[in-house]
Amino acid sequence: MSIFSTEGKLAGFLNRVGDLILLNILTAVCMIPVITAGAALTSMYELTLKMVKNEEGPIISSYFLAFKNNFKKSTLIWLIGGGICLFLVLDIYLLNSLDASWIMYYKIVLFVLMAVVLMFTIFALVTAARFENTLKNTIKNGVLFCVIHFLKSILMFVVMLLPVALLFISYRFWSVIVLIGISGPAYLTSIYFRSLFKDFEKE
Repeated sequence: MSIFSTEGKLAGFLNRVGDLILLNILTAVCMIPVITAGAALTSMYELTLKMVKNEEGPIISSYFLAFKNNFKKSTLIWLIGGGICLFLVLDIYLLNSLDASWIMYYKIVLFVLMAVVLMFTIFALVTAARFENTLKNTIKNGVLFCVIHFLKSILMFVVMLLPVALLFISYRFWSVIVLIGISGPAYLTSIYFRSLFKDFEKE
């Protein structure tokens, strides 16, 4: 079979990239209202978790079906985690008005805490994308996955935030972010998540 065949590896790779670009655009647009970001991310992960096993259907219709099904639970998860993060950001901002030697250390503690809460929130959203469960158990399982596999979870979190880091390096990475900056890291981390969830899916 030729590499340029419609059933070849090159065609398969290009089709996958095209799907991820489309998924990236859908997710970015659905995240614009901010309050819908949780449902947008959960829907994206529902598709990328299927993509790594070639189980996905049509991207657009599958995405919006997942968005509808996940909206309530994912929005609540997002509001809880995002609310805590926002509170911590405000704390850090208010500390700028104080002048004391311990302020910087306190800011670092708050920043680390915010990163951990954000990581827990994203893992809960990924868990919601794969398992049907109550809100309480979804959040609990997301946190447990993080704690039990903490070092790997940090690595996955770094991969998720890599596009943001690239923007701090150069604005030229905007084109990459627009095309595949959200769905690309989601696809890569979904390979790990499918492996992590494998035993639980059997149950």
